[in-house]
Amino acid sequence: MSVKTPIQAIFEGLKGSWRLRRSLSSSLAGFPSGIFEGTATFTPRQPSAHSVAAELLYSEQGELRTDNGFTLRANRKYIYRYNADEDKISAWFVKEDTKQTDGGEEVDYLFHGLEMEDKPQAWIGKGEHLCELDMYWAYYEFRMPKIVEEGHSMDVFGVRYKVKGPQKDYTSDTAYERAFTANLPGR
Repeated sequence: MSVKTPIQAIFEGLKGSWRLRRSLSSSLAGFPSGIFEGTATFTPRQPSAHSVAAELLYSEQGELRTDNGFTLRANRKYIYRYNADEDKISAWFVKEDTKQTDGGEEVDYLFHGLEMEDKPQAWIGKGEHLCELDMYWAYYEFRMPKIVEEGHSMDVFGVRYKVKGPQKDYTSDTAYERAFTANLPGR
């Protein structure tokens, strides 16, 4: 049995279903502020590159209730990759309106890689992405149990995006909580 690195344990700890709550705060009138609530899943999939040890399809759906009273249905997908040789996690865009021959989503281009740092209460991941003239700064906070026992993994994590440029100026804060099912022992 091989010993997992903390970053590999974080990646594997993402698997499964999550409830999420996201606050969007925009400085631009044309971009909505509000609260998004929904669900997300990280589903294992066959790695689509030789250098990748594992991949997870991230899929979320829910409703955004804007500060001005509108309710919008929304969804998004990313592919998260774990590279064992470099012990790194990265997030990739999914090609829109395409499917691979096996029916799965096709990886498009890199959203951001995560530079990980071990802090006293959590592992912190930071990444960035330039989208034309708009800059995205990503900040992840993973609270892993100090002792990972059989069946015990990460139950909460958070992601913040700060986006600034001529087209966008907003902050997105998302809190994820494990979506437990009633039949799990000890929950």
